[in-house]
Amino acid sequence: MILRNIAISMASVFLANPIFATSKDIKLAKNQVLNIGNLDDPKTLDPQKCNESTCSAIVRQLFEGLVTTDLKENIIPAAAESWKISADGKKYIFILRKDLKWSDGTKLTAKDFVFAFQRLVDPKIASYQASLLEFVINGKDITEGKKTPQTLGVKAVNDVTLEIDLIKPIPSFLENLTVPNTSPVQISSVEKYKDSFTQVNNLVSNGPYKLTYRKVGDKVTADKNPLYWNNKELFIEKVNFHSITDQNSEFSMYETGQLDITATIPINKFKQIKAKYGSELSNHPYLASYVYIFNTQKAPLNNKKLRQALSIAIDRDIIANSVMGQGQRPLYDLIPYGLKNYSQNKLYWQDWPRAKQIEEAKKLYSEAGYSASNRLTIHILYNTNDAHKKIASSIASMWKNNLGVHVVTVNEEWKTMLDKRTNGDFEVLRLGNIANINDATDFLAPYRSLDPSNDPKYKNPEFDNIVNQALQEMNPQKRKELLENASKIITEDAPIAPIYSYTSAFLKKPYVVGFQKNAMDKYSLVGVYLEEKKIN
Repeated sequence: MILRNIAISMASVFLANPIFATSKDIKLAKNQVLNIGNLDDPKTLDPQKCNESTCSAIVRQLFEGLVTTDLKENIIPAAAESWKISADGKKYIFILRKDLKWSDGTKLTAKDFVFAFQRLVDPKIASYQASLLEFVINGKDITEGKKTPQTLGVKAVNDVTLEIDLIKPIPSFLENLTVPNTSPVQISSVEKYKDSFTQVNNLVSNGPYKLTYRKVGDKVTADKNPLYWNNKELFIEKVNFHSITDQNSEFSMYETGQLDITATIPINKFKQIKAKYGSELSNHPYLASYVYIFNTQKAPLNNKKLRQALSIAIDRDIIANSVMGQGQRPLYDLIPYGLKNYSQNKLYWQDWPRAKQIEEAKKLYSEAGYSASNRLTIHILYNTNDAHKKIASSIASMWKNNLGVHVVTVNEEWKTMLDKRTNGDFEVLRLGNIANINDATDFLAPYRSLDPSNDPKYKNPEFDNIVNQALQEMNPQKRKELLENASKIITEDAPIAPIYSYTSAFLKKPYVVGFQKNAMDKYSLVGVYLEEKKIN
């Protein structure tokens, strides 16, 4: 699961894009510079440390892992040209493409993948995505500090052969390797520059693009990587990822031609934009959930009944249909709509009339020890964005009007909010949870007691046990039952209040050809080009 600023980024090979250009049928614009909205400054460009949307969109263009997915979520070759899986499902052997190079011209080998995988599970790195490799031999022991990263069950047989050994077969392992956190990093660069290896002039990458400029509050620029193995299918020469937190400003930049693709659209202008720019507007559901996180390790939110009361007091229909109004669906289960092999749970109060729901919320609020004479004060933390602000204001009003809660909304910049999230310095925190893979474990596993992504610090041994079983269960029907049982437990415990299931709404100029997003809102720029005849 990855965190969403409000939109995220797909593959790094042209096969991921069914509409890719060929030299025989395109009319390229002379200036192949793409300007795209990216919401905010990326917190990091380190593949192993990236855990939010503003970095992952860029990391996917700078780096490339062993495998990736196409628009239909089929797993396809990337840096690896082929792979084999042993009969018992515990050994994976990947053959890298011949003559792979880093952007500085040096040779990329299987050792670079070994190094990156060891970084991913290294507790010194403290990656939120370390669980991607927890079923690799010694993976979990390493993240818990019991063994050294060098003991990870990954080895370079030779320069082009990578061998990965699992403790047991798991159904989602190959999908895990499509996540950008498993991309390689250059050993010599990391060892030389340490934490500064991601800076401009230091960063060496293996993807379609290479970093050439970065300024906080402005943009990140990446130029075409001439050493990328599929370079012949790269047409965009330069990409500017603009950091724009204000949706109205982003829309203005689109209207004036400063942006070719937006990250979002203003929620208060959706109808007007649809009427005026209908052919340029994309709007589709995708696998992400908007949630409020409760810090269960701090009073008063260590009280389950209080968390339940606050969750029930949120009118999800109003948030999804009136505040947002772009096709979002009210959400009560932790898992967004559309994931394969999963059906949403229904809470006992979910279908009640609104008046009865509020009555139930008041009862739980009272049982938690609060009343008009003992009023709860709570803080909602959200990052700078008009939609987040409106949602926070709406929920604050619901909590005040329905329960009498005094709510303070706290707006922070994206990076500051993420730091507070990491440090547990919050009471209620807004987040967007986006699927890394199309599997419910991607949303559930992060809330196990010891998982580094467990933001609410939720602890329930029964939940942990069921999720761990689901991660290893090879029978699809049994796995589905386990996933739904786990989700039922955490949804009823309410360390998180799911609010709505996402849609992806963005604008794209008609001269941008071949740009598409998949069900997880990820995109590839391989095969994308700017068409000459449609540029003024």
